[in-house]
Amino acid sequence: MTTDMLDANELLRAAVAARRKAQAAGRPHEEWYGGNAAEMPTAVTEPMPEVFAAEETESPVWLSDEFYPEYLERRKGSGLIQEQPSEQPGSLPFLELLEELRTLHLSKSQDYGSESDPLANIRQGAEFVGIEPWRGCMVRVADKVQRLKTYCRTGRLVHEGVRDTLLDLAAYSLLAIVLFDEGTA
Repeated sequence: MTTDMLDANELLRAAVAARRKAQAAGRPHEEWYGGNAAEMPTAVTEPMPEVFAAEETESPVWLSDEFYPEYLERRKGSGLIQEQPSEQPGSLPFLELLEELRTLHLSKSQDYGSESDPLANIRQGAEFVGIEPWRGCMVRVADKVQRLKTYCRTGRLVHEGVRDTLLDLAAYSLLAIVLFDEGTA
């Protein structure tokens, strides 16, 4: 599972909470993240088991509560968890898309992953044709780009819309980074 996506999800939750608080107070959207530093989103430093809580008793290990503390330690050790909020909050629609990608990844991993590896399908496909797993992702990226070329040429797609294709393209790009990093570590 990409830890960057999980970290982004935690920041997104904080940003959405700040936005809802500002909306409830009647403040315009320009003030959602501005003003009082105490209202700014901060990085999560305590585990949030509901993020990883399994709905079924036989959920994969990478969705378990035990994974989250390991994730936090990894993030703290990398210096990517910030103790103080950033002065620049970023784009809320972008952060919302990161949450959508997280949800998409968890959902698809249920169908394509194995009990112990959420990326089993990508690894096995790459092994089948004798390439590195990150290169297998790049084949999928090329498929999505071809789909977008078709849309640009014809103005229509039959089986999957442009938005879904772009989300898949973003997800495969991130997965390629995860797999590339694994191969070079």
